[in-house]
Amino acid sequence: MQARRRTNCRVSNANCVAQMNFNLVRSLLLAGCVVMLLCRVSAQMDYADDQKAFAPQHESAGQELPPGVPRVVDTNGKVIYIPHEFTSELYQNEPLELLIGEANHVAMDLKLPEELPIGKSNLTEYSVSPFGFGYGEKSIGFVSTRNYTYYVARGNKFNQLSAANYDQTCFKLAENGKLPIALIDTNAAYKMATQWLAAASIDVVGLNRDYRAHVAASPFWNGLAHLGETPQKQFVPIYFVWWNISESSKDGQGSVADVELYSSSNKLLQMSVGDAKYILRKPLEFTNLAVLFPGTAPIRTNHPAETIYMSAPSN
Repeated sequence: MQARRRTNCRVSNANCVAQMNFNLVRSLLLAGCVVMLLCRVSAQMDYADDQKAFAPQHESAGQELPPGVPRVVDTNGKVIYIPHEFTSELYQNEPLELLIGEANHVAMDLKLPEELPIGKSNLTEYSVSPFGFGYGEKSIGFVSTRNYTYYVARGNKFNQLSAANYDQTCFKLAENGKLPIALIDTNAAYKMATQWLAAASIDVVGLNRDYRAHVAASPFWNGLAHLGETPQKQFVPIYFVWWNISESSKDGQGSVADVELYSSSNKLLQMSVGDAKYILRKPLEFTNLAVLFPGTAPIRTNHPAETIYMSAPSN
């Protein structure tokens, strides 16, 4: 949540003297009027910034809001704000069922080593966003099994996967031994990464059209100083594949998509897509919000702030 900006309006009295004449008094009155105007404008800007911060990123397919959801709308009736913390006890179980269903689809699509079907009894952890936050950010939550964590956090779509107990898993893989540097194969790593992305219905063609693909040995698990550096004699076959808009950037920062994998056993370690437009999967939809949010909640219209002009005191 974006923190509200606070503007402190202070009138300096450093130049005040004991003997004030009429001109100085007039100047102070004028300064006070200006400060009052600035404070009011600043407050309106703060409110507008807050509304923008909470505004949904885009329209929500299948999420027609019932009367039970409090909101602020513009003069055209479009929702511009729902309190991030707003939710209900009835709502909490609904996203969990959707998340579990999507985790099953992803596990099957990627042929992951999971005990299927995944159910509540298979979960080791889960988190469901409050409805207000999920509606505004299009981020529903995640579920974890003993093998993987599945996230739905971009456009109400599956967008991220991570191996459970990631550090311990990679330590064990590194202990399996290093390979001669002559066996490093970035082309094979790229092929594996794009096959997983395509299986998850990620637009690989679009990524390659709009970004530059990079492949490198994982720096952490190979004791390298930075991403893109090549090991000298031996390497742990954990690769990092990422897409970045800058051709010269090889630090992985700001990547729109990335995959980490262990090539020796074709193990997917991590996958992430940061832009929902490259995710071709259908978004998760709520079709019974009226049942989950019964009753009537306040709906307020946010009228544009009026410009107020204040004239200076006359002589």
